[in-house]
Amino acid sequence: LKSRFISMTSHEFRNPLSSISMSVELLENFANQWNPEKRKKHLQRIQQCTTHMTNLLEDVLVIGRAEAGKLEFNPVKLNLYKFCQDLVEDVQLIAGSNYQINLNFLNDIQPVYVDDKLLRHIFTNLLSNAIKYSPEPGTVDWQVSQHNHYIHFMVQDYGIGIPPEDQARLFECFHRAKNVGEISGTGLGLSIVKRAVDVHQGKINLSSEVGVGTRFEVVLPINN
Repeated sequence: LKSRFISMTSHEFRNPLSSISMSVELLENFANQWNPEKRKKHLQRIQQCTTHMTNLLEDVLVIGRAEAGKLEFNPVKLNLYKFCQDLVEDVQLIAGSNYQINLNFLNDIQPVYVDDKLLRHIFTNLLSNAIKYSPEPGTVDWQVSQHNHYIHFMVQDYGIGIPPEDQARLFECFHRAKNVGEISGTGLGLSIVKRAVDVHQGKINLSSEVGVGTRFEVVLPINN
């Protein structure tokens, strides 16, 4: 497992590091000749690549703790309205203007007790995957609702979908669907999602059709 982590991270870091290096070099040599819009474009690229690598490192650390049986669960009282809106802004920044995340609260949401760090891992991964496997320009729908003692989340994309034969293994470390082609990825994200949901004593379900899209539904108890 350790050797696979090393191989995967070295491969996944290569492209963003190259992009950062190129943008820094261009800014160093030509920034005083460019208009503000062009300078901003390269600064945003650096920020996007840095965020991507930070998220990747976080994923590796979470999986490492989970494999060692040391994944902590620290529930706090959380305002889901603010949490979800802030997360959409963060993911939207990485996704860029060619993708739109539509966040909808279907009813009144009371403050809930959840582990906010694990919740961030769950939905950063689900939303990022939804964008990654959708055509450009693309739309992702995120719905949140509260029913009795449970909070329900639904993330729906309209992308490439997941073949039926891959769906049963989707939450295994390093497993990726056979139709991802050249789309980069670690195969860790959904494994982290499943473990974080399990720690909350929640449930996750998926439905997907190739060429149509994928829907993930997460149900978490309100008070853990």
